[in-house]
Order: sequence, then C-alpha cells, then structure tokens
Amino acid sequence: MIAVVSCKVANYMPLKELLNEAKNLDIQEQIQLATQLLQWVEIKINQKSQDSSSKQLRQAGLGLGSCIFTADFDDPLPDEFWLGES
Repeated sequence: MIAVVSCKVANYMPLKELLNEAKNLDIQEQIQLATQLLQWVEIKINQKSQDSSSKQLRQAGLGLGSCIFTADFDDPLPDEFWLGES
C-alpha cells in the first residue's frame, strides 16, 4: 500500500520519476495512486476557483479627474528641455 497524500515541497517527486515508479506498482496500487492524484488535482482546482471568485472586478471611473492635462499638453517641448538646460 502506498501513501502520497501529504508531503512537503522538498519531498515532491518529479512527474517523470513518479510515473516510472508507478510502473513498478501492481494494478491496485496504481489505481489507488491515480485516485489520490485526481483528488489532489480536484482540491487544487477548487482552491484556485475560490481564489479567483473572491476577487472583485474593478469599477471604472473611480480615478476620474485625478489626472489633469493642460491645454498645451501636445505642444512641442522647448530645446532647453532636450539639451538639459534650465
């Protein structure tokens, strides 16, 4: 019988290595491993959907008027600006 349920990040096995090890298991152990992996994936998917559903959409127009452009905004800048002169 195998247990892959709770491991620390440092103990995670790369997928290729896990699949190679799974080939050495008998069919019942492979089914159990696959079931545990699917349960883990389902938990991760549910956590992700809860995280994204808790985010609220931003409301447009809240910063209206916080930035003001003067009438000469599009006018060319003087040579002093480009030459670093004051």
